[in-house]
Amino acid sequence: MDNDGSGVPLERRIVGVSATVASRTGRFSGLTPGKGEVRDEALRDYDRILYSSEWRRLGGVTQVMSPFDDAQLMHNRLTHSEKVAQVARGIASTLLAKTANHAVMHALGGFDVRVCEAAGMAHDLGHPPFGHIGERVLDRLARDELGIVDGFEGNAQTFRIVAVGRTRSVNYEGFDLTAATLAAIAKYPWTRAEEVRQHDEKVQSDANYRREWLKFSAYTSEEPLLAWARQFAEGKIGGKTQTLEASVMDSADDITYAVHDLEDFYLAGILDVASVHEELEAFKDGPDEDNAFTVLRNRLALDYQDWFDPDLFQNAALIVLAKLRSGYWRQRGGRRFQEAMARTEGTQLIGRYIAGMQLAEGVLWPNGPHVGLSRSHWHEVQILKHITKYFVIERPDVALLQHGQEAVLENLVRLLKTWAEKDAGRLPARLRDNLEIAKKQGSSYIASYYERGGSEQFRDAPRGNPQRAILDYLCALSDAQCLALYYRLSGQQVHRGGLSHGF
Repeated sequence: MDNDGSGVPLERRIVGVSATVASRTGRFSGLTPGKGEVRDEALRDYDRILYSSEWRRLGGVTQVMSPFDDAQLMHNRLTHSEKVAQVARGIASTLLAKTANHAVMHALGGFDVRVCEAAGMAHDLGHPPFGHIGERVLDRLARDELGIVDGFEGNAQTFRIVAVGRTRSVNYEGFDLTAATLAAIAKYPWTRAEEVRQHDEKVQSDANYRREWLKFSAYTSEEPLLAWARQFAEGKIGGKTQTLEASVMDSADDITYAVHDLEDFYLAGILDVASVHEELEAFKDGPDEDNAFTVLRNRLALDYQDWFDPDLFQNAALIVLAKLRSGYWRQRGGRRFQEAMARTEGTQLIGRYIAGMQLAEGVLWPNGPHVGLSRSHWHEVQILKHITKYFVIERPDVALLQHGQEAVLENLVRLLKTWAEKDAGRLPARLRDNLEIAKKQGSSYIASYYERGGSEQFRDAPRGNPQRAILDYLCALSDAQCLALYYRLSGQQVHRGGLSHGF
């Protein structure tokens, strides 16, 4: 069967995984179609993500600011994921339209449009309530109070969600996705770097170390699954290099965040347009060290030494300034005209970046991707992303909201931990069951599970540290459910019997 009519073979779904390996890890292979199945494997993966409760939960999870704030409707994690999937499809189709790319795709492990789209749908499944602030809080609490060595990370939680729990069948755990889709979800295909003290000189000077400490796509308990999923690309791409489909998803995520989130905040009246304009103008005329875009320039120069270019960055700042002027700062014509102009400019930017995507035989920078934005477009996207981070997320009124959300999560983790220690038999069923499973497994369970293949009916996937069950539980809640649980557990609202079952 051809891929999307392009002529690129679909053999790559489990390329590099022998029949022996596939049978040894049967429930992870995703190769056995159901009765009467007519879909190919990648479409089945996409559908399983789409129909999952874990994906639907994202409709109530913060993208950057809480979706239930009294403001114009903004993206939540679900609508963001839909757009990432759509942009990923556009990128993949554009790359496939260039016949010269086909041989390179095959040499680097293969390529499939639907796998890119499925990864875009799934990439944020592991994000906790309250967006990135929730991620930082849970990581700190996991390491400092729950004794979980590799902490918490949203990408690793995503990989865990699609691998653990009987969410759709009593015969296996997880979503039973193919190796290609699992590998495409793994944006950072490694486990967490070993911790060093924050004042250590290495943290300040080693960009790769900082990245591998902050970002990773698998906890220790899922590391064997990540290694299995990437076997089809073994010897074709580097051990820390994304698969082609993972790079498409990663680029689509960056583009969507850079354009759609900025559009959100502008239309909601949250973006301080005057300040952005002032900082860009000042940077254009001769940046000083306190300028917002000078700060970004210096960080990118350190973190991407082999890709960053100061001249391209300076030119990108001018382009962004011109683009925002044409679409975001025109005050005539009334509100509807301004909204139409902003959306038109956003659409044009998305098209510009999709058209500028490239596929290279070699990585774009050490351990970097084979698929990415052109160098000039990459600099533009970094500037657009920084506008949201610096001029929205770091605003004092947003900080006030985030400190409140941080307090809710901190107290919830402690309350649930105390409850588990004192009255475990009456915990919410999902949390109680996962704690019991993890405690029964023991520290040697991970290795024995994968040696046996993990294919026996009713055999549970490794859970790792039992305390991680508390984090898994919280990552099954929406923002509103998290708040409701906090109010009840803390005694701030009268608890009504039976409501905890829904959590």
